[in-house]
Amino acid sequence: MTLLISPKTLQQRALKIWLRGDVHSAWLQKTSCFPIEIPLKSISAKSLLTDYAELQDVISTLRKDSQKHGYLINDKAISHRQLGEQKIPASIFFATETIFLSYLGKADEFSQFQQLTQQSLAQDGLLFDWLVRYPFKVMQYAEVWTKLLKVCAYFEAHPQPNCYIRQLDIKGVDSKFIEQHKSIIGELLTQTLAESAYRADITGLKNNGFERRYGLRYDQALIRLRILDKTLAIHGLTDLTLTLSEFKQLDIPAKTVFIAENKVTVLAFPDYPEAIIIFGLGYAVNLLADARCMQQRKLFYWGDIDTNGFAILSRFRQYYPQARSLFMEQQTLDKFMALAGVEAKEKSCQLVLENLTQAENQLFQTLQASLVRLEQERINFSFIQAQLDDLLLDA
Repeated sequence: MTLLISPKTLQQRALKIWLRGDVHSAWLQKTSCFPIEIPLKSISAKSLLTDYAELQDVISTLRKDSQKHGYLINDKAISHRQLGEQKIPASIFFATETIFLSYLGKADEFSQFQQLTQQSLAQDGLLFDWLVRYPFKVMQYAEVWTKLLKVCAYFEAHPQPNCYIRQLDIKGVDSKFIEQHKSIIGELLTQTLAESAYRADITGLKNNGFERRYGLRYDQALIRLRILDKTLAIHGLTDLTLTLSEFKQLDIPAKTVFIAENKVTVLAFPDYPEAIIIFGLGYAVNLLADARCMQQRKLFYWGDIDTNGFAILSRFRQYYPQARSLFMEQQTLDKFMALAGVEAKEKSCQLVLENLTQAENQLFQTLQASLVRLEQERINFSFIQAQLDDLLLDA
């Protein structure tokens, strides 16, 4: 049976109080959380009698530890019929910050915290609330905190710099440091920058989130397309690769836009009047959202006849509801079934998709169960040409 508390357990409980950040927050707010009281377990009259010798040993050890570390023991008098009046420790008091920090061996760490937060607030008082909420993040980055503040100061002076991280000229801070500390820098910049100086709607680091949020340039995704009508060629060029931002501004007068996933299929795609074809991006098809050359156009998406092909089609329609599927129907699957393969179960899409037609959804559900997969390159080109000719006649 554990009676009262051991010095080891007391230290663990005191450490939990430290880790709550109460001491740090109080210091920042120029208040105090001392004295700190830690209540101890009550002792019943029965335990006092049956465990008397053990209890006295525990009390003696606790009092010696108290003398060594300077904390106080608050006793409670208990009257016992057989033992008489007994003084039993009821709680532990840490009267001052100095005693508490010394007991935990945290005096130097807290002193460093004070220095770093003073430096932070001297540079930008807007960090105050963040420091109160996350005091231990300061210590987590203590060795590089001064550099982090320099980065914040730069962005405050040069919001939305419209350059690459490599081009930021911050004394004592290299671009590799910023690349490695995007997460914490982002947290700090959100506190210090005016709302107009960053895009609050962009969160996380994926897809160059840090750069897009704080107005930096980055290595953009590349969009490749072919112009299928030579009369639309741009300075004689029909095979173009553009950065995503350039592509979104492209306003080529094509009336029809095809998107296909297989590279060779795109390269060999037949000529088609007033049309272009875009190399597919798989699940990154959302990057094509808001492209000028795709607004108010006839759009055709051609993916593999498998569960993921229909999942990508469904995602594409979130941005372009008018898009039609191409060569992704039961008739095509039946015609080339002998060339079909099997989709790996663990890689298949087993979700419910919302942006499919009734016929597409019926085929999708069949594929979910059968895992049949017909890749684009399995379909022969004479069939493709014939279907495109029919499509043109229906236009």
